[in-house]
Amino acid sequence: MSLAARQDREEGLPPLLAAVREQVDAQRRHAAEGDGLRPVWSEHVSRVVEEVAGVHCEDEGEVLYAGTLSRGCRACKDGTWDCIFLTLACNLNCAFCFSPKLPRDYVGSTFGNTPEEIAANHGRTRIEGISFSGGEPFLQPEKLFSWLEWFKRVEPDKYYWVYTNGLLVEPAHLTRLGQLGLDEIRFNAAASSYASPPLLETMAQAARVIPNVTVEIPAIPEHAPRLLAALAPWEKAGVRFLNLHELLYEPGTNAASLPRPRRAFLAADGHRTHVHPGSRALTLAVMKKVHEDGLALSVNDCSLQGKLRQLRGRRCSLAPLVKQPYEKLVDDTLESCCAYLGAECRLFHPDSLEAERQAHPGYRFARLARIAPLYANDSGRWISLQAL
Repeated sequence: MSLAARQDREEGLPPLLAAVREQVDAQRRHAAEGDGLRPVWSEHVSRVVEEVAGVHCEDEGEVLYAGTLSRGCRACKDGTWDCIFLTLACNLNCAFCFSPKLPRDYVGSTFGNTPEEIAANHGRTRIEGISFSGGEPFLQPEKLFSWLEWFKRVEPDKYYWVYTNGLLVEPAHLTRLGQLGLDEIRFNAAASSYASPPLLETMAQAARVIPNVTVEIPAIPEHAPRLLAALAPWEKAGVRFLNLHELLYEPGTNAASLPRPRRAFLAADGHRTHVHPGSRALTLAVMKKVHEDGLALSVNDCSLQGKLRQLRGRRCSLAPLVKQPYEKLVDDTLESCCAYLGAECRLFHPDSLEAERQAHPGYRFARLARIAPLYANDSGRWISLQAL
């Protein structure tokens, strides 16, 4: 018998709480690895604020940008947006891609697989923005038009944008999207040569009919010369926003095997990933060049630290769909209490603790917390077990 199992027997823990404690203990062993991100990020923020005039640092330093943020970025950073995948098929196969490896015919989002199901779940949450992604949405432009039209009719107050590499976008597509009320189009220019003449022309056409044109790319240090040289042409083409992600090597994606420098990271929910340690320096270089050259580009540092904030917000957004009746949402965790005696174990809402104590003398009590799930079919992860 293992030491943990022997302790559980000695303490009289029922199987449910024994399993919870095992997960909590594992979480504590790895906590220090995840905590190491914040000091490094704080150092980066201090350097950016010192070297880039007028940069904005918000939400305890987790939101960092120069210029302004689009409404879509605000929703994304707050975790109040839904990304709908219209297809996982793509006309490219970028080595740095970290799109999920789902079936190529997959359609849907965390909130469902049909417009009706998705919209119904939006109504139970706090979604403010809706994006359409892939794969490459313009492989099926008619589907993009029909889904955008449907959602604009049913949820007209939301902010809408679409992601694309731009290679399949035609002028007629842009005109149609403008007519349907698309708020923003985001080009992954790293997937399409950064500033090729055809891409710049497509961006310029988009800027004439869609309110906001954005370039959203990973900050790949090895591509620094091409990225820095593209800034002025992008601005001239009508690009207003530039979102720079840290280069992530997500497990199960193309990027996972990319031969680049990497630093390991463990998230609070147990997810492991790696990030390029040079991405932040490139983002700083871009911000400085934009400022020094007087370019009318807003630059968003879409960092791993910011993504953690995004995920906390997203857990809160999804909580109404995954919270059990006996649970209480506290920040981005779901708390519950437990009464147990021998093998008997019953979960109840924390607000009922005193009533449960009076109703069950002789029972033992504990407070539990699990990190709120990111998906409806996810059980989350137990992170706290406290005897009461």
